[in-house]
Amino acid sequence: MKRALKSAVDGIGTGIKFLTASRFFWYVLFAFIAYLGYQRLTKPKEETFLELPLPDSGSGIPKGWNPNPLVEEFHAYFDSWFGNSDDLRDSYIKALSLTDDQFHTMVQTYNAKYGKKDSATLWTRVTSWKKILFSWSGDQQQRMENRMITLKLNY
Repeated sequence: MKRALKSAVDGIGTGIKFLTASRFFWYVLFAFIAYLGYQRLTKPKEETFLELPLPDSGSGIPKGWNPNPLVEEFHAYFDSWFGNSDDLRDSYIKALSLTDDQFHTMVQTYNAKYGKKDSATLWTRVTSWKKILFSWSGDQQQRMENRMITLKLNY
């Protein structure tokens, strides 16, 4: 029994020596450590997901209004590979027609639901799609960015 255990330990030691002698192992290890560092550095700060006070103390939110359908529209577009830019424009138009409190709530809901998972807030998603849209001039996108800046939601 003792001999079999010694043989197994020696076999594992030989395997580790063989593995670490390879340059490929060190390249993969370095790439993995770099990836973990990148993930850590690009992760949004925890204060990004804290609930901020509403601009009009919630008086601009109609009873029964729910931000989730619009949040899901934005996420569906940003999460897809083949999104139609007209769908994004329509989502911008809907978002821009909201009151300040509704808009604020919609942005915070998006960030709370998808910001940690995707490591991207609604602000970073909106600004990253600049100059990618070909079928329209992007006026709504600029208006969306301006409104987010005005309400201090550009994080």
